[in-house]
Amino acid sequence: MVLVARPPVHSDARSFEEDEGDKKADRRYRVRLVSILVLGILLGWFALANFGKVRIDFWVFHRQAPLIVVILISGLLGALITFLIMRHKAKPEE
Repeated sequence: MVLVARPPVHSDARSFEEDEGDKKADRRYRVRLVSILVLGILLGWFALANFGKVRIDFWVFHRQAPLIVVILISGLLGALITFLIMRHKAKPEE
């Protein structure tokens, strides 16, 4: 006769509190993702509504460019800077 152990009632050993924490983290991730999507759509919509040419003044030279390009480049640079700052904050300090 072979004795076989019955599987536990809970398939994993995590507690209820850990499950709740995972749900909250998942909800925060979804809210953040939806917020980024909405802001991206608004930025794109705003950019598409502004096709006029504008003068861009740098320190040494001046250029003409469509406002849509200026808005999109500014948005992408802002996102890149934010990503780099958040990544720097996430690193553990030694």
